Amino acid sequence: PAFAVPQVFEQAAKRGDVKAAVIIASGFSETKEPERVELEKKVLAIAQKAGIRVIGPNCIGVMNTKNHLDTTFAAGIRQVPGGMSIISQSGALGASIMMFATNHAVPIGFAKWAHVGNQADVDVLEVMEYYRDDPDTKAIAMYMEGINNARQFLEVAQSICQEKPVIILKVGRSEVGQGAAASHTGSLAGSDSIYQAAFKQAGILRVDTVEELLDAAKAISMQPLPQGNRIVVLTEAGGPGIIAMDELGLSPEITLAKLSPKTKENLKEILPPMAIVDHTEGYVDMSAAADEKQHAEALRCVLDDPEVDGVVHMSVPPTFLQPKKMGELTAEVVSAFNKPVTVCYLAGDWVQAAREVLEERGIPTFDMPERAARAMVNLVRRANLVQKVKKQKSTLSVTKANISESVSNIIQTAQTNQRAVTEPEARSILHGFGVPFVPAELAHNQNEAVDIAKKLGYPVVLKVVSPQIIHKSDVGGVKVNLDSEQKVRSAFSKIVANAKVNMPQAEIQGLLVSKQADAGTELIIGGMRDLQFGPVVMVGFGGIFVEVLKDVSFRVAPISEKEAQAMLRELKLYPLLTGARGQEKVDMDALAAMIAKVGQALAGIPHIKEIDLNPVRAYSKGAVALDARIII
Repeated sequence: PAFAVPQVFEQAAKRGDVKAAVIIASGFSETKEPERVELEKKVLAIAQKAGIRVIGPNCIGVMNTKNHLDTTFAAGIRQVPGGMSIISQSGALGASIMMFATNHAVPIGFAKWAHVGNQADVDVLEVMEYYRDDPDTKAIAMYMEGINNARQFLEVAQSICQEKPVIILKVGRSEVGQGAAASHTGSLAGSDSIYQAAFKQAGILRVDTVEELLDAAKAISMQPLPQGNRIVVLTEAGGPGIIAMDELGLSPEITLAKLSPKTKENLKEILPPMAIVDHTEGYVDMSAAADEKQHAEALRCVLDDPEVDGVVHMSVPPTFLQPKKMGELTAEVVSAFNKPVTVCYLAGDWVQAAREVLEERGIPTFDMPERAARAMVNLVRRANLVQKVKKQKSTLSVTKANISESVSNIIQTAQTNQRAVTEPEARSILHGFGVPFVPAELAHNQNEAVDIAKKLGYPVVLKVVSPQIIHKSDVGGVKVNLDSEQKVRSAFSKIVANAKVNMPQAEIQGLLVSKQADAGTELIIGGMRDLQFGPVVMVGFGGIFVEVLKDVSFRVAPISEKEAQAMLRELKLYPLLTGARGQEKVDMDALAAMIAKVGQALAGIPHIKEIDLNPVRAYSKGAVALDARIII
């Protein structure tokens, strides 16, 4: 029990030959009780003085199939060597994953397994770095609930993903808001959306279920990555084939391969006359009449087509076939090509021998057609991520920006008075990072407003400027389409009156007179300081409907303009930016540059909590921010 652990460590320290310990006992810092937090610190102090590394407490430790080490108390786990290594933030689920994996019809092997518990000493990052350097680990799979040092985790994962796949099942998908956020960005940023963005940025492959976690790790650790995304479903049975086609067809990463005329002719010669070869692209139904040799030769024919990058192969062998022989012939064909093949033979004991033959030859097999197809999708996703992470340079390091004295004064005043910065102040801060704005000046009375309007040119927009008024339109603090001196004077009076009625305690510093921008495509660009990942930047379709549409994309800042381009491509309404449905094609480079600059501001000034540029108006040439909000 917990209170006996310090004495055990004192004994271990006296021995002098103990180098590592796994503390299975619970009842330490995870309870949040002060005396038990101190108990954990006491144990760690003894361990560190004695040079003992600690895994835990409150964990079930580690497994290593190479030397058969197993510190867990999990029942029914078979130590089958394989290429994946597991990290779990839940001991119970982590053990269950391995029970499930190794008790398959054909066990899924593993190299290492770890549950680090409270991470008093050895943490998740250290285990990941160990897996990175472990020659037996070909793929890293992780069950994640959350992580405190998320930014550091992201940097470590990014370095690993260049060489080895990191596959994560992250729970907590429900969109948990950031409390009473004062900006659109804050209210739109659920914790899961930022994790999703960070995983993409680092090259991490995210999956949705325990089955997919194991299937993806298994396939990636056993098969070569495809050179492209052109996939064929080669099936002996229609139903399983259609299920696989659905899975591939619903995956945007996949293109169904277009077989060459030569391949089609060869298949017709190889297969029975009732085979379906050329009705649907990427689909070959060999028919139930195909024998063992025809299975293998059809697979050889398809793999030999240069237009094919991978094959999902499935069969429900009838009684007149010998499944084991079919498996042997299939394995021989697959080994002759450097292209991935995932296999689903149905079902149970009838195909057991065939599956064992394939698995022994490094060819992954699956219980269900959708799992074989999904494994292929994840092979393609991993191949895409490899290309991305090898090309990109890490931009996650944060350097504090050199800010002017005036900007420093703005921040200090906002902090002292515990208020938001005004729009003119926000513009001043972001101008220093090169963010372009529509021209505007502050007017303190009607006469100044008229003079500024004449200088900028009609029509103009008037907006109330007050540290206490964050959402100006909510208090009647905005008037647009003002095309004359009379309208400017009238609007000035109405805005001041509205503000005094709706927020009588607000300090009105004046009205911002802004040149009214031409019509264009409206977006929102923003940023926030996440509790786990730090500075995060966002882009989405904006205007007053931003929180209704919620068509947004996030990244951990700072980011490159290339990464900002990727954010834009993720938007559901992205085609509107490229000229779809008669829309004007917008300047993607200008938008990407603005996103990157907002990220630089947020990363460079640690005092900034949230940034909103809403709306940003994009044109065929250039983009400008019409409004700015910064929360300190």
